[in-house]
Amino acid sequence: MSLNKSVFSKKKIILGITASIAAYKAAYICSKLTGMGAGVIPVMTPNALNFIAPLTLSSISGNKTVVDQFENQKKIYHISLSHSADVFLIAPASADVISKLSYGVGDNFLTTSAISATCPVLVAPAMNESMYLDPVIQQNINHLKESGKYFFVGPASGKLACGEEGPGRMEDEDIIIERLGELLKYKSDLKGKNILITAGGTKEFIDPVRFISNRSSGKMGYALAEEARSRGAKEVILVSAAEKSLKPYGIKIVYAGDTAGMKRALLEYLKDSDIVMMAAAVSDIVPVKKYNFKLKKKDDILSKIKFKENENILELLAEKKKKDQYLVGFAAETDYSIEAVKDKLKGRNIDMIVGNDISTKSIGMGSDYNEVDLVRQDGSVKKLARDKKRIIARGIWDEIVKNLDAVKNQ
Repeated sequence: MSLNKSVFSKKKIILGITASIAAYKAAYICSKLTGMGAGVIPVMTPNALNFIAPLTLSSISGNKTVVDQFENQKKIYHISLSHSADVFLIAPASADVISKLSYGVGDNFLTTSAISATCPVLVAPAMNESMYLDPVIQQNINHLKESGKYFFVGPASGKLACGEEGPGRMEDEDIIIERLGELLKYKSDLKGKNILITAGGTKEFIDPVRFISNRSSGKMGYALAEEARSRGAKEVILVSAAEKSLKPYGIKIVYAGDTAGMKRALLEYLKDSDIVMMAAAVSDIVPVKKYNFKLKKKDDILSKIKFKENENILELLAEKKKKDQYLVGFAAETDYSIEAVKDKLKGRNIDMIVGNDISTKSIGMGSDYNEVDLVRQDGSVKKLARDKKRIIARGIWDEIVKNLDAVKNQ
């Protein structure tokens, strides 16, 4: 293995084993991880008992192998264990367990602990070729990948237990361990960093019932916040105008419906933030006057509604930005061009702008998908092809982490 063994030292790893003939390979993985200083807690499905004995894994790891769904140790164990783990490995992962995780079915200790895990979950499929290639299984695998929490390694192609040959064989154990090490590094990418992100479209009220807004759903900002938490950020604060969105686990939410509220929240947390991302769609115009009563049509309503240009929060943040802070803006346009995005960076203290074309409903505002260009202050551009917003968020953070590492190593 080329990976630095110190990556595993003192890390807590849950090793899940499901009902597969490849279960015996889990003993090697357990031994290797333990030998590199990791604390391994084996977890087996009841059906996995037909393939390997719990005593084998307990003896190798030095920890009790958990099988019973209602195993408890002071606290609810499938929660406390999964929340304390650095990474969760399921090797081998059967078609049954992959499908259960895709649909959120927690019917044993392994599935309930994997569902409740807040760390990355690495899945190593092992099954017959016809099972692996089944459209439903492929759909379930893709669903888990798109969630951003589940990562896959393999399967490899070769001779299968049934005598057939093809994809479905569990990936080589050393390759699985190497991928696991990469995830441990991934989980510490933002260690010690305070992250400040905005999301959603602001609502600028005209009167108690009417407002001007936009189609922003907040999904991109929420995906960025979840990805930051997964990468080990010290604290993630999400200033959100999307009040109906489901609150992500482990993230501090500050609701701010309009520009004024969002500005107050940003200025409150800006000083202590290492990375600031303006993913919210802040209204370009606001009413000149906000009425505290509903305007009536019969009272010449159109003459009372006038607008003015809104203040630019991103420019304000750029002015206040400290040297060691990293600031990211977003630009959503229908007449989109890279050059227009680059123009937004000229003469402004902004490190990166994420540009996206919103001329079609298949990506951008309101969609679960996005396709963006990452434009840096030096003029370099990285394109992220159309994908689920959580995967796009990962690509954005990959670029930021790479930029931060480059600065650190200068």
